[in-house]
Amino acid sequence: MSKRNDPHGWNSLDNYIQVHERRIADFIAEGFIINDGLVRDWPTPHTILIKGRIYCDHGLFLDVEKYLEVIDSGSGSKWVRTDTYGYHGGIEGDQDRAIFRYDNFHVYEREGHRDAHHRHRFEHDTWQEIEPPEWIGAERWPHLSDAIAELRGWWETIGRFLDLDTSHPNITRDPSNS
Repeated sequence: MSKRNDPHGWNSLDNYIQVHERRIADFIAEGFIINDGLVRDWPTPHTILIKGRIYCDHGLFLDVEKYLEVIDSGSGSKWVRTDTYGYHGGIEGDQDRAIFRYDNFHVYEREGHRDAHHRHRFEHDTWQEIEPPEWIGAERWPHLSDAIAELRGWWETIGRFLDLDTSHPNITRDPSNS
């Protein structure tokens, strides 16, 4: 059912969940994810919502709001693909600071974006958004694991060199992940 060249195409629900859980487990095993706060909900029979905050090392977080379209294969199995998504990477503090945000909730027509897939960028010196958002297009929108890897990469190349308080008290460790 899925096109091989479409990384965001239809996938069996079982395989989707298996890959999702394996990728999260890999980041936990590496010590980058401290607590996976994502929950799955079925707001309608044809929609799965994955939402929550992933707490990462160094006070980093990734807020996720992802809607999967669900269809029945006719043979009892379900197939899914991402319909809309938002991945908001940041660092916790007295006031959370945004590092990046990917989403496809709306199109920036005035800026000439051809579709809704875009990336909001933030200046790490001032934590202000850089306007306009960068159009990434349907060909370049990231998987959740790509956004987590980008957040880790930001820490390794930029964040660790900034004067940041990364010992925020709101970070809770999941004892099963320790």
